[in-house]
Amino acid sequence: MGKIVKKQELVRTGIDALDLVGRAGEVLTYVFYDIDNDKIRNRVASICKDYGLERIQFSGFIGYLSRNRREELAVKLRDAISSSTGKILIQPVCEKDFREYREFINVEEGEE
Repeated sequence: MGKIVKKQELVRTGIDALDLVGRAGEVLTYVFYDIDNDKIRNRVASICKDYGLERIQFSGFIGYLSRNRREELAVKLRDAISSSTGKILIQPVCEKDFREYREFINVEEGEE
């Protein structure tokens, strides 16, 4: 018998779409990067995880960070790519703007 595949679209919106917890003085921060070197790219991902950021795409992370933690992160990430070609974006986003967050996910289910 053939394989049956169903495609399901998930739509998540607003701050409740992510299981993130912030503290006073912290804002949601995106980190995206485009780095050629695998070793450096893995190092950058590891640094993001060390700062408690959650992976949202292959080369994208999100989480709550204070201004000081964002500055520390920026220095570490800058140092990590200093010998490689690449680009890193660190973007804080206020809660008001993040309420407009939309996430669309297409999921394929396996055999039934």
